[in-house]
Amino acid sequence: MPSVNLKQAIAAADSGMWSIVVDCLQTLSLQELDRNETVLDLALQVLIQGDIEQQWDIAKIIPKLGEIAIQPLLEIVNDRDLDLEDRWFGARILGAFKQPQVVTALVALIQQNEDPELTTIASGALTKIGIPAIATMTDLLATPDRGIAIAILAQIRHSQTIEPLIQVIDDPDPQLRTLIVEALGSFHDPRIPPRLLLKLTDVAASVRQATVVALSLRGDLAVELDLLEHLKPRLFDLNLDVCKSTALGLARLPDPEVVGTLAEVLASINTPNELKSSVILALGWIGTQPAIDSLIAALENRSIDLAPEIVTAIGKTERERVYASQRLVAYLNEKELYKGHPAIVKQEIAAALGNLGNINTVTDLVRLLKDPDDRVKLHVMTAISKLTSIVTVEMLPKKPEFPPDCGNQ
Repeated sequence: MPSVNLKQAIAAADSGMWSIVVDCLQTLSLQELDRNETVLDLALQVLIQGDIEQQWDIAKIIPKLGEIAIQPLLEIVNDRDLDLEDRWFGARILGAFKQPQVVTALVALIQQNEDPELTTIASGALTKIGIPAIATMTDLLATPDRGIAIAILAQIRHSQTIEPLIQVIDDPDPQLRTLIVEALGSFHDPRIPPRLLLKLTDVAASVRQATVVALSLRGDLAVELDLLEHLKPRLFDLNLDVCKSTALGLARLPDPEVVGTLAEVLASINTPNELKSSVILALGWIGTQPAIDSLIAALENRSIDLAPEIVTAIGKTERERVYASQRLVAYLNEKELYKGHPAIVKQEIAAALGNLGNINTVTDLVRLLKDPDDRVKLHVMTAISKLTSIVTVEMLPKKPEFPPDCGNQ
């Protein structure tokens, strides 16, 4: 006997009131939904005749009906007389079913290459199916459809994909090689690092960059594989993006010599500012005392355009917050009454000291309130408010007033 809600759904469907049909079906229990032919018929009507919001809602219900939904969905997907949007939803829903006939049908749909978006959705469904699709995708690696197979295997992220991906790591297509390296980099498997090391000199910059990222995530192998020595040449790669990824990647390695390597790159007059910015960020991430010292040294010798970045990086360090604040205060005190520093640098130093949380720097911040630049004063007051609530009102100057057009400066 149909429940009251199911009867209401049937009545609403007779009147084409699809939103009510969806609302009624959403109230049914899993037991009521399981293999319910009546619900399936109603759901398919919504899928074909409802608007996109109703289709999204019904797509969440159909998988709960079980395997009885597979064949009707396959028919929808393969019906070229239907709107593509209906077929897209059918393919998307099929991703919830891990049966061999679904994999076969989705592969056939991809091979037809009828519509790019339909192909993309079918590929996504196969990715969602996961392990049951691996064998079929592996078989496709030797066919003209290897690109789709590689893309799907790369997204499944299961250890069973490692061997087939290794087999095609030298694919002629650099985009596919990049996908393969990115996928393999997510696994900790002894077969992978030796293959990745070879890809550091790949002719394609995207592959080299992906390889740098993948290897930099294997800090556990830093000593065993001497990753610093392998990655260091990529700091001088012909492609700037590879250089930047290398600088950031080295920051992940637990090797104390990384700081010296990055400091040399930062100090070189031949290093482009874009790369220096990545090096500054990397040293800030490392955050050891030697890393902070390297940033301070760069700050003392660097042009004004990178000084704010350096101070910001120091201010975000987590490992040596007290030491970082002390070094910034010492740098600030190098110039008499702080007048020798540009306003933007003093602003960033104030902000950094506030972030670092060392209450002992409040005295230095209060002295900086004498600065003639109102924006510096605002940054200083914000920093002080973060560090302590003990500072008296008398210690703080009046809130600076800006000209009406200051917001456009």
